[in-house]
Amino acid sequence: MAKRKPHPSIAYTNLKSRFKNIGRLEAIAEIISRDFLTTMPEGAYEGRLDQISYLHRRIHDDIVSPEAQIHLEEAQEHMASYPNLWDEWDSANLKGMVKLYKTHAILDHDTMEESARIANEGRRIHRECLKNNDWEMAQAHLERVVKHVRKTAKKKAKFRNSATLYEALIQDYSPGVKLNELWSWFNHLNTELKKIMPLVIERQKSRKPIVSLAGGYSKEGQMWLNRSLLELLGFDYDRGGLYETGHSPVEGGTPDDTRLVIKNVDTKNFLDSMKSALHEGGHGLYIQGLPTKGGLSYQPVSFDLGTTMHESQALLVEMILGRTHEFFEFLAPRLEGLFHTVRDPSLTAANLYRIKTQVQPSLDRKRADELTYFFHIFLRFQIECDLIEGKMEVADIPAYWTEWMHDNLGVMPQNHMEGVMQDVHWFVGKFGYFQAYTLGHMVAAQLFDTLQQDIPDIFSRIRNGDFKPITKWLNRHIHSKGSIKPMDELLKDVTGFTPSPDFLISHIENRYLGE
Repeated sequence: MAKRKPHPSIAYTNLKSRFKNIGRLEAIAEIISRDFLTTMPEGAYEGRLDQISYLHRRIHDDIVSPEAQIHLEEAQEHMASYPNLWDEWDSANLKGMVKLYKTHAILDHDTMEESARIANEGRRIHRECLKNNDWEMAQAHLERVVKHVRKTAKKKAKFRNSATLYEALIQDYSPGVKLNELWSWFNHLNTELKKIMPLVIERQKSRKPIVSLAGGYSKEGQMWLNRSLLELLGFDYDRGGLYETGHSPVEGGTPDDTRLVIKNVDTKNFLDSMKSALHEGGHGLYIQGLPTKGGLSYQPVSFDLGTTMHESQALLVEMILGRTHEFFEFLAPRLEGLFHTVRDPSLTAANLYRIKTQVQPSLDRKRADELTYFFHIFLRFQIECDLIEGKMEVADIPAYWTEWMHDNLGVMPQNHMEGVMQDVHWFVGKFGYFQAYTLGHMVAAQLFDTLQQDIPDIFSRIRNGDFKPITKWLNRHIHSKGSIKPMDELLKDVTGFTPSPDFLISHIENRYLGE
């Protein structure tokens, strides 16, 4: 992108300067939050929480300052009077500024500070609850979080004219998506995937038995493999890194400092850390590909399109590309040398593919197969709807969870670690997020359908480890567009269709019943 000329609206120029400074503060908050999860000494816990909370309070105050409001009004008047002086990027950027201002204006800085504190301390509490299987501690924390989220949801629902409190929260992660749309898509997926699941399970009975992984996969070898795969995909280590944590995985940072964090590796199963690295790597490629030139750094128009698009990038890499026959044909010959084995039957391409495409109902969302993954999301989605609307309380979740898993997947958690406590999202206040995993999977399948048309030899490229043409396609069509258009409009430009569950259903049928 060429260097942009100074804008004729002085108010807009002042706003760009303000949002650049706000962006710098957000970048600082992001980086110290990554440090919070990786190398921060335990003794710094309270001080770091205070620092992060203060930064978010300061960011909020800068966004909603009276001066910012005046400049926003003047810039909007200028754009209305001289539309020919506003190009597509500046117009979208001003709209993004207005949206940010209005979103923050409905919440006071104490609320923003509390949200930031919950988001960071919740990770530590979640870790402790899992370590001790402590539902009593978890319930007390979640009740505090739900109370806070309900309070903010009421303000957001009024401002956004949302049909329900939960619909208002969805907008934080999937802007523009209506709750009735979600229910329609999810009910359709629920119906179709319940038909497909028994057919796939029955078909897979005729496959060769899976050879279990033998273990002994060194931490150093796994991290070398993970970093190498991300480098082949195009992740730039001069502008980012991959780290381990005792907490749950997370991505974050800026295009020039992208921090990817995965859970500490398990020496018995390298596939788990590889899966996590590919997933977070998809997020990282999106972050690094966002527009930064032409004075767009830290501007709202350079932001991503929300969690649905973010998850689509992660799931496209991890669940779709990373579970093809061809990916394991590329990977398998390199594993024996890396892990010092000879003719290990568990490390053949065919066996690895069988492991990663085995459909079997399970308790753990993060380890769920690609087909049953939806049902884990559907459960959480339904709980969130009822919880935020006050139709369910935190104390009711475990019993509902157990009954639902039994009725829909035929499995039952034996403790809270296998059930309600397994995810960090609710502990950090991310209500409305889970639906984005399924929407992201839908969008990923939709993009992959178009990718196959635009790169006809995509599978042979995957077999040869030539992943960068795929990333370049994503960068050109998705990453580099920032927020210049809403997600549904951009997706229609790229694929010819607005979001639809039909592409995901077709993908599942082709992969699990079409071979």
